[in-house]
Amino acid sequence: MVIGILLLALAIVLVVLSAWLRVSNIRKRMRQSLDVQDTFLSLEIKNVVANAGGIYISLNLAASFLKLDISQQFALLGIEFDGLAAIALVLAILQPLVWSRGS
Repeated sequence: MVIGILLLALAIVLVVLSAWLRVSNIRKRMRQSLDVQDTFLSLEIKNVVANAGGIYISLNLAASFLKLDISQQFALLGIEFDGLAAIALVLAILQPLVWSRGS
């Protein structure tokens, strides 16, 4: 009789523990699914901006080394750009077309 009650209590505890673990796993998966997932487009935009930044720094250092004054700004559709930054952005966009990764 006592052993039966203990087994019943143990079974109830195991069922409650199992349910609690399942609920915590579901909550954990829901939290993980809410994390921001990078898309192909966002990764490529990050790559272009990173490459343009590296090219801009290189061009800026080269201009500084050669003591060139490249401080002109130009406007396109009412937005003013730094000339060196625009060149760097164009080069970063054209880079995959001109220099493929395979060679």
